Amino acid sequence: MTCHLSKAVLCACLAAACLPAEAAPDENSAKPGWDGTAGLGPIVVPRYTGGKGTRTVPAPIVFATYNEIVRIDLFRGAVYLLSSDDKKLGFGLAVEPRFGFQASDGARLSGMSRRRHSLEGGPSFAWELPFADLSVSYFADLTGASRGNSFKGFVQRDFLDTDRWTFGALLGFDRMSARTANYYFGVPAPEVTANRAFYRAEGGTSAEAQATGAYKLDKSHSVVFGANATRLNPHAAASPIVETRVVKIIWLGYSWNL
Repeated sequence: MTCHLSKAVLCACLAAACLPAEAAPDENSAKPGWDGTAGLGPIVVPRYTGGKGTRTVPAPIVFATYNEIVRIDLFRGAVYLLSSDDKKLGFGLAVEPRFGFQASDGARLSGMSRRRHSLEGGPSFAWELPFADLSVSYFADLTGASRGNSFKGFVQRDFLDTDRWTFGALLGFDRMSARTANYYFGVPAPEVTANRAFYRAEGGTSAEAQATGAYKLDKSHSVVFGANATRLNPHAAASPIVETRVVKIIWLGYSWNL
């Protein structure tokens, strides 16, 4: 997953930047153009989703928006093609990666065929509420790996925003279709062994929690940090290849203030 993780982050950034964004900038915007942070740093990720082993990967760490039209949040990229006059409601397209594995990523995967990484994307709706930001998306597998789909959503809120510190939290869900779940968590007959039973994974909804923050060193630079934890749905967690139900990602980076 080492080089694939970096590629996934870059793909999310490039996809968001390259998607058409023809809406005009908000004339009342205090800072037109790019806003946020962009930098580099280590990201600690599982060797595969559901595995206990981890690896540390150097990768781009970007949390930024462009004129409230393009938005990049680490692995997720989105562009809002239509929005209300006050920018509180937006409809557009979003993309996110879903990571696969190869047999060498864990003992329970020995002898299994490679599951390809995929880039999922589709329509996305965002709503800025007084107490939090809401987003829901319907994704299809754009790369033909699982040929499945997913329905994702999250609620995000900033709890601290000072001259030095920013801190926010997110709660979300990921509803995988049966085809997606079975591709990444199923065990077909040719891959059955004495220690790995046949398993057909059904669709299910996983829960996600995330915390992000930044400390501004000066006008131009910040240290960014965060952690994400996903609790796999019961059908995925019951797979013979899963070692742990909670999937954790941690990052720390040095960024430039945009």
